[in-house]
Amino acid sequence: MPRSTTPVWNCRNDACPICTAPERDEMTLMRCAILALLEHGRWMAADEIPLPEILSAGGDYLSSLGGADVPAPAAEHWAWLDAELRLTVARAAGLDAVSTLDPRIDRVLATAARRTSRRRIDLLDLAAEQFTELHTCPRTA
Repeated sequence: MPRSTTPVWNCRNDACPICTAPERDEMTLMRCAILALLEHGRWMAADEIPLPEILSAGGDYLSSLGGADVPAPAAEHWAWLDAELRLTVARAAGLDAVSTLDPRIDRVLATAARRTSRRRIDLLDLAAEQFTELHTCPRTA
């Protein structure tokens, strides 16, 4: 897992469940970036942009948006960001994967890509919901 160059990221969005979580750490930027990509992915899906395009080049996409409130990871973290985004969506599609290297991810995402625009939006919503729950629930010892 890459280390963020920003010690404790905060997008300053009071509605961001990642940046407002009590347990923030150096990975907050990366988690916020994944949620931002899932949110933007909903709009892309509504515009009939194919799922493979939505799930690739996320770091480059966020960097192109600019602005101090945009969670844009350093270029060396873009591959990790794309892999985690793909894993997050594959899990929402029903895959029980625990690793970004799971060979089943491509097959699950290919099936999800054939869904209607509305169903892809629902999938991205579910992915965001599951990801938020996973990363904002208090950790137990």
